[in-house]
Amino acid sequence: YNHNIQIIWEVIIIMKRKLAFIFILNALLLSANDQVVDLGKSVIKSNSGFDETLQNTPKNIQIVTAEEISEKNYKNVTEVLENSPLILIKNDVFGQIIEMRGSGANSKATVQVMVDGMSLNPVDINHGTLPLDSIPVSTIERVEILPGGNGVLFGDGATGGVVNIITKTGVDKTESYIGARYGSYSERIFKAGTATKINDNFSVLVNYQQENSKTNRSGERDKNFNIDVTALAKLDEKSNLSVRYGHYERDLTSADLLTREQWKTNSRQSGVDLDGSQLKPMDIILEINGKEIPYTVKPLAGSTDILNKSQIVRDDISANYKRELSDKLEFNLTTSYQKTTNDIHQREATYRNFAGETVNGSVIPGVINNFGGFLNSDIGYRNYYADWIGTFTEEKFKVNPSLKYNYDKDSYLIVGYDYKLQKSKRDFDNYIDMYKVYNLDSEKESHGAYVFNKTTIGQFEFMQGFRREWTKYDTTKNSWYYHKVTPVASIKPIMDLNGYVDTGLKTSKIKKSMVNDSYEFAVNYLYSDTGNVYTRFEQSFRTPAPTEFQNAKNSVYELNNLDAETNQTVELGIKDYLYGSNIQLNLFAGRTKGEIYYDEIAHGKTWTYKNLGETHRMGVELNLNQDYGKLFFFEGVSYIKAKIFEDEDKSIEGNYVPYTSKLSANIGTGVRWTDNFNTIAILNYKGKYYLDTANQYEARSYITLDLTANYTFNNGLKLFAGVNNLLDRQNFDQEALNDGVQVYDPAVGRSYYVGFDYRF
Repeated sequence: YNHNIQIIWEVIIIMKRKLAFIFILNALLLSANDQVVDLGKSVIKSNSGFDETLQNTPKNIQIVTAEEISEKNYKNVTEVLENSPLILIKNDVFGQIIEMRGSGANSKATVQVMVDGMSLNPVDINHGTLPLDSIPVSTIERVEILPGGNGVLFGDGATGGVVNIITKTGVDKTESYIGARYGSYSERIFKAGTATKINDNFSVLVNYQQENSKTNRSGERDKNFNIDVTALAKLDEKSNLSVRYGHYERDLTSADLLTREQWKTNSRQSGVDLDGSQLKPMDIILEINGKEIPYTVKPLAGSTDILNKSQIVRDDISANYKRELSDKLEFNLTTSYQKTTNDIHQREATYRNFAGETVNGSVIPGVINNFGGFLNSDIGYRNYYADWIGTFTEEKFKVNPSLKYNYDKDSYLIVGYDYKLQKSKRDFDNYIDMYKVYNLDSEKESHGAYVFNKTTIGQFEFMQGFRREWTKYDTTKNSWYYHKVTPVASIKPIMDLNGYVDTGLKTSKIKKSMVNDSYEFAVNYLYSDTGNVYTRFEQSFRTPAPTEFQNAKNSVYELNNLDAETNQTVELGIKDYLYGSNIQLNLFAGRTKGEIYYDEIAHGKTWTYKNLGETHRMGVELNLNQDYGKLFFFEGVSYIKAKIFEDEDKSIEGNYVPYTSKLSANIGTGVRWTDNFNTIAILNYKGKYYLDTANQYEARSYITLDLTANYTFNNGLKLFAGVNNLLDRQNFDQEALNDGVQVYDPAVGRSYYVGFDYRF
């Protein structure tokens, strides 16, 4: 208890020091304004399917509306989220990672991305894809960004936060649209859609979008399209049904990360050895029968590298049924199924050695390597680029029925259940020329039951919630190491390997089960028509992904005893319209026990999953916006301090949690020059962060200044143009460690775009 009080006090001190300048700046901007903003008009949706107003929700929530998406000309969901101070988007070879509240490297498992109650998060955390841009922005009604634990209603894996994407379901009249965007690096986007009201009881929405673009890196290309169809039916006066189908395909070609020397030499290069020239001959000395024999290991003839290729196909279908059972009782049912397939083709520089191993009764002799003089370290098999060809398949099924009983004015009880079945499969046609068979089938099944109560007494709202979730794992791995090698000529007289090393088929199974609880308590005081102050406490949890129960050491796999992580957070916040500004201010402090951490020492060869002892996070989040008719402003800042408090490895205690930025901020302004013409400028800042628990390697900050302009004709035609990264700053989409070497993926510099949108 005393420790939590100390954390809260430290947060208050941080708030006073870090945010005083924002209040001063805001005061200078404000002028007399009689406009009143009612937070009760802003509606959010919980995982239970029932709406709640922003003022009546004791959480810090940022809402991005369809109007804002259109006005700022966001081309995809990634751009929508990049402009939030609550979110830091990072990238890996499999796509985007959304980090919130210092959730770190494993944010794919701790920040849930929901689309109408359906989770987009991959089952296979390391090799799965988060198809963030598979939802056309034209279909979005609003995006709700909820940082922090949301475990009672959203369940497993929401300890970092939730991005809740709500698609359009209202059709007042038949309307269609067509649009296009053209930009730097051969960017071409086309979109079209219609919302057709067939009669008073039935409507259909169809949206299509395709993109074809390059990047600043040589050879990189992104080609994708998606189609989205939604049917809305009013079954009777008390019940509604919506059914949505989405299809998404993406062909992605991406370059390797660059070393610092490569980046300094040419930041636009691919870093790929297209002609095999980077594989150099190696002079070694063989020790055979007591004699030292010089030998030159040469690359295989014709060895070349390729850019990484990925082909993603995703299909999903979801349905929502609502019915008023009585004046006080409502029923909601959400169900969804989705399947994602990712075919990948990569190459990796490979140099196999089997010194000291016994094959067919003979021991492979050791080698004196003149690059260091180590015994029994290398053997003279030739180095080359080997193919890494595989298919990653994921299937997810979810059913979520819930009941809401309104027992008094602004008082209700929600009882719900959700069933989730998640399957992932790795199937390699070829795994760097080493495996005859390599596949991994994983299944994760969970049952969750929850109850949430809200009681209103005067201006006070009291909320309590509890969830229990049962999780089962069933994983089977088959591997058959069948590696074709090329022994050096001087060894062949000693033993005959027939050109192969064959270990036979090996099968391993993982079966686990666990039970976890989440609960929350909150008090919300509505002190005026526009303002409320709240405090809340919550415990949430994150269970391991099925593929996280396995470690590797020099390509030798072993099972670990990974456990779920639990997070406890206390928050204090205020929302209001004061002095001409909408204000949301939130302070939080939390601790996570057993945080799951992925430590990769050598890419694809040595890595471990472990539960850290205890990590602490505390911080401040502030959002402001002012609207004066012709002129409007918006500002946001998030300050987070995430540290390792306790661990078996005492040397990392007190260090910052990797991949967690301290400071993120955005500030913007817009001018409505006329009723038809406006311009908007947005400055975004994402702070530095460490890449390792030892805090030896640091990624640089990310800064962009973006400008956009819109002209809307009275006939429904809108023309727009913009400049991204106006300052042409060298940012990085990704920074990582590869065998202890820091590597970089340079982001796009200054870029331009123009486009149109016509609604009729």
